[in-house]
This record gives sequence, C-alpha cells and structure tokens, in this order.
Amino acid sequence: MHEENLPANLLKRIEELRTREQSYLEDELYSTEALTNKTYREKLESMFSLDPLGPLPPRQ
Repeated sequence: MHEENLPANLLKRIEELRTREQSYLEDELYSTEALTNKTYREKLESMFSLDPLGPLPPRQ
C-alpha cells in the first residue's frame, strides 16, 4: 500500500491540534477534510488513540 502525502495546510493543522485540548481533535474528526481525505483521517485517528499522555476513555 502506498502512503499519500498530506497537503501543507493539513500538516500545519495537525501540528496546531497537538497543542490543543482533546475536544478540538474530536471535533476535527468530523471536519470536511477528515471525512473526505482518508490519509488525514487516519493521521487524526492515530493521534487520538495513541496519545500516551491523553485522558483515559470513560469506563462503561
């Protein structure tokens, strides 16, 4: 599988999201870019689920 390169504006957006609260990242998952660009969506999902310093998910 080949890996697509993300446009510079999306790379910049990812860097901005790293410094924000988790709720910004959750909102970004529903952005037009995340819904239409598979590579961007995968990058966001990996940041969301693999952040070792982020809060734990709620207990169910």
